[in-house]
Amino acid sequence: MLATVSTYSPDDRALNSVEVMSMYQAPVQAALPSPAHFAAVSALIKSVFHVPAVAVALHGAPANAEGGVYRSFLEIPLIKDHETIGTLRILDTSERAFNERDCQLLEGFAKLVVDQVELWSEASRDGLTGAMTRRAFSESLRKSFASRQRTRSKASLILFDLDHFKRVNDTWGHAAGDAVLKAVSRTVLREMRVEDSFGRVGGEEFAVLVSNAGATTAGDVAERMRRAIESTVVEGYAHIKVTASFGVAEASDAVLDVEDWSDRADAQLYAAKEDGRNRVAIAPMAKPLTPVN
Repeated sequence: MLATVSTYSPDDRALNSVEVMSMYQAPVQAALPSPAHFAAVSALIKSVFHVPAVAVALHGAPANAEGGVYRSFLEIPLIKDHETIGTLRILDTSERAFNERDCQLLEGFAKLVVDQVELWSEASRDGLTGAMTRRAFSESLRKSFASRQRTRSKASLILFDLDHFKRVNDTWGHAAGDAVLKAVSRTVLREMRVEDSFGRVGGEEFAVLVSNAGATTAGDVAERMRRAIESTVVEGYAHIKVTASFGVAEASDAVLDVEDWSDRADAQLYAAKEDGRNRVAIAPMAKPLTPVN
């Protein structure tokens, strides 16, 4: 049985929520469901085990553990197609010994979580690139904008598309175009921060939601991606050179809504193309609208 059990002893430190989350940090591999996606099953697990916290951690994202200090836990791997894709962990604030039956029960819940991940992936992830679909990314963008309005936190949007991509399809065929899209997506995923989101919003058009960052930081992220794409070697088509143009916009107080935010980033993407392509353009910080008396 693949289970990890831990209990607190006087010689050990109890785990706080920050430490729990940091245990699960991993490089971004693909688009992932948000913690809210597991809210219902997490509530059910809490009621069955009588624990205050449940943490679901998928590769590429931190665990969604609640705040608190935990003295014991039981952990089960999440396995899909014989590969471990993450972990399911229950945590208790008291010293507690978990038994064989607890392990079997949690294994059953782990299979349920894996099923939820698979269903989410089918609906929300682009099959070719592994990025979020346009619909899933748009929903993530709306949630981020609403959260920024409540908490006054920072968020920025990067839009980019591949330069002269039609020429690739017309010259070398759609198989070459697909290979380019997959290579670029892998490159971008490697360059992303773990807390950011990546979506495919058109044929060769992509978007990155940069969380907790203003335009300057997002511009640095975009420039890093631009350089990485420029250096990408497309498997089977090494002769094809790929570049991309980027537009960046921060969700400032002057941004009216998600559509306005997207339009500002898109305007900068267009400016980058007009300025010669293979570059990053950043929207200037606009001032809030002045109310009319």
